[in-house]
Amino acid sequence: MTINIGNKNKIKKSNIGHQFTSNNAQNQVTQNQTLFEKHPVLISFLISFVAGFIMLFSFWETVINWIENYFK
Repeated sequence: MTINIGNKNKIKKSNIGHQFTSNNAQNQVTQNQTLFEKHPVLISFLISFVAGFIMLFSFWETVINWIENYFK
């Protein structure tokens, strides 16, 4: 590959930038990702929903009362 710049300036056998196949690189990255790395927002909402559901049980009422009495 020869590039002419200005008055007969030549650059022979040079690589401008680097060449790679982006499809191959993307496929390798996505294959190694876990479910949480692929969908962090979805997993965060799921964890928040599960935590909120657990907090609905009456067991937590005794824990909250104990904490409130501890700080009185």
